[in-house]
Order: sequence, then C-alpha cells, then structure tokens
Amino acid sequence: MAKIAPFRGLRYNPEKVPDLNSVMAPPYDVISAELQEDLYRRSPFNIVRLILGKQEKTDSESDNRYVRAARDFDAWQQQEVLRRDPEPSIYLYDQEYPLETGESVVRQGIIALTRIEDFSSGMVKPHEKTLSGPKADRLKLTRACGANFSPIFSLYSDPCCVLESLNRREKEGAPEIEVVDDDGVKHRLWPVTDPLLIAKAQNLIDNKPLFIADGHHRYETALNYRDEMREKHPGYTGKELFNYVLMYFSNMDDKGMLIFPTHRLIHGIERFNLGELVSNLKDYFEVEQVEFNPSEEKGRTEVRQTLQEKGREGHALAMYAGGGSVYFLTLRDESVMDRFFDAKSPKALRILDVSILHRLILENLLHISAEAQEAQTNLQYVKNFNDPFEKVLSGDCQVAFLMNPPRMGEVRDVANAGEKMPQKSTYFYPKLLTGMVVNRIYEDESAPE
Repeated sequence: MAKIAPFRGLRYNPEKVPDLNSVMAPPYDVISAELQEDLYRRSPFNIVRLILGKQEKTDSESDNRYVRAARDFDAWQQQEVLRRDPEPSIYLYDQEYPLETGESVVRQGIIALTRIEDFSSGMVKPHEKTLSGPKADRLKLTRACGANFSPIFSLYSDPCCVLESLNRREKEGAPEIEVVDDDGVKHRLWPVTDPLLIAKAQNLIDNKPLFIADGHHRYETALNYRDEMREKHPGYTGKELFNYVLMYFSNMDDKGMLIFPTHRLIHGIERFNLGELVSNLKDYFEVEQVEFNPSEEKGRTEVRQTLQEKGREGHALAMYAGGGSVYFLTLRDESVMDRFFDAKSPKALRILDVSILHRLILENLLHISAEAQEAQTNLQYVKNFNDPFEKVLSGDCQVAFLMNPPRMGEVRDVANAGEKMPQKSTYFYPKLLTGMVVNRIYEDESAPE
C-alpha cells in the first residue's frame, strides 16, 4: 500500500525574508537561462540557487553547482533563513488560477512524505518516459544536499472529494504562506499538525494507488537515492527518511484538476514538401483545410475552438505550415494504429492523440525516428497556443501540430496498463512552486507514524 507521513518541513523565515515572492521559483525543468538570471537577481536566497545553480567555467569536482547548492543550503539553515517547523505536519496547498474564459479555478492538494515504492509494486504508477541526463543531474543534487526541494506531483482518485471537505475548516484561517507567481497564479499553504486530520488524510490516501502527474525524473531519482542509502545502511528498517520522498497529492476527480496540451513544432526536415505530406495524410485522416488569419487572436481562437469540437467527436489534430490555412486532421479508423504497435500494447496507448501523431505522422510519414524524437533533433515542444503560429511564421519551424489535452481517464488507463505515454504528453498547470516547503533527509531520523 502507498503510505504517507507528516514531516517537519523547512520553510523560509519571514523575519529574514519579508518578501516571500522573491525567493520562490518554478520547477527546475521549466527555468530558462533568462529566468535563471532573473531569479538570481530577485534575492540572494532565491531557491533557484539550490535547485538550478549557475554553472561556471572554473567548475571542478570540488567546486561546482551541486557543491555550491549544498554550501548555501547549510548556510541558510544556520542563518535561520530556512527554519524547521517544530512539529510534524502535512501542508494544505491550494493554487488559484484563471482560465481563458476569465473564470478562476482552485486546485487543492496536500504536501507530505510518501514511502518510496518500486514501480513493480503497482502502488506508484508513472505515465511518461524519462531521460538519463535529468536523472543523473537530480541524483547529484540529492547526494550533495540530502534534501527534496520540489515535491513530486501525484494524483489519487476520490470521486467523493472527502479530503477537500475535511480541509475546509482549516482553510477558514489565513494561510501561513500566500504568494503570486509570474503567471499570476496564487499559491497558499496551511501547515496542519492536528493528529486527527493527519490520520484522516493517511487513511484516505494510504489505500490508493498514486499516479505521477509531474516529476517522473525526480521520483526515479528518489528510487536511486534510496537504493544507494540502503547499501550505505545495510541494517535499515524501512522507516528512515531516505525511504520517503516529498510529494504533493491531488484528487484527479476534483473540478480544479485540469490537463493542458503540449504542441509539437517540426524543424530541420530535408526537402520538406507540404503538398506531399497533405496527400499522404489523406490516406489515414479526414483532412479539412480552413482559411483563417494567423496574425489575429480571433483567428487563432477559432482554430482552438474548432479543434476542441472535433476532439469531442474523435481523434483530431490541427496542422499549421504557414500562410492563411490550417489543416484539421481527424483519424478515420482507430484500427490503423495497430500496425504501429506491438500486439501486446494496450488499446489505451495505441489510440492516444499523441501516439497517433508520434507513430503515424512523425515516424511513418515524416520519417523522424523514435531516437530522433527523444533527442529532439527535429522536434520542439511548446505549451502556449500562440507559439506554434509565431514559430512557423518566423521560419523557426516548418510545420506545427496543435493538440487537444489528453483526458484524465486516458492518463489513468495508460498508467494502469503499465505503459508510458510519449514524452510531453501531459501538461498539468499550474506548476507547483518550489520553495513553499523543503524536506531535508536527516540520516538519523525516521518518518513519523
């Protein structure tokens, strides 16, 4: 069974850091070089210095960004910039964000520790593939600092929304942390020390499988770090903190839980021929060419709305390759996907929109191999719906494929089947803010019951 535990988190001390907005950061893997510089300028205590420190030309084994992160981490604790909570807690974490309609939505969840489980147990289910580079990077940081700075984002299923109801009274009081990120998302945190409420949260989640929404590299890093520490401590009992990892738990059945799409940009294809591609697409798709103005917000909005409508009726993508036309592609027959997968592959994986794009179009028609896709040799991912049009019009890419988001049920079905979606299949927005609470992995402590 999945098992969660309260912990004594490290949090920024408002007496030392009056402006908590200045020390927060998004997850390391969405921080560009420009944003990294900006975060460095905001505060000498910004969490980016720990999760994604700058690399220097003079870096060596004894002085590099991991060593500097560990040095800063220790110094901030000694200076009480980061202060440990006196009691084991779970942390209620709400994120309020606006939709394009103008409506505000609140995603609710809790932050706690969870016992690290091997994927073979079936209790923790990934849904996306990982790369070796990011895992090596995160393992070096974990070894150097002995801490989890960013929670892994996990989902559980509870159609009755029991935990959300239980937490309502706790949230009547002011949150201890309330900050607004660069996207205008409001982040609120309430520590909870009440043993009764903690026990109710444990009872609810302990019996449920967990689906990793975001943080696959960090979870696999936690597995690797746990195994290293078990070798170092052969008499381990399983209760040591290195057997646990910082995690955010959110109910996939809550109305504030939404998935957003990630769009694909194609570049560097030799002798790319749009007419030939459209002709080949017609062997598999109903292809509808629609005129619009790509330079106007109204035209792009109409493309998005049409794509959503077609997606409700079947498997639909939109393709833009310049000019004043967009192509809507609707798959004629799901069974065509059988030829691109092993016979043992579950239908849930074969008929995903991203599978249709990656296997049928990118590999079969554009001849971009799976290896080239993984290396992003001819492939780029963007999340903003406007970016694909800008990139094509500027000549930065040859063609863009616009996606609908996968349904929550599709994510669950693929994970339950023990399969993984192509990279960047899901985009859970908003991102969890790093710096709200940190878990230090004390080697001489055990997780509270």
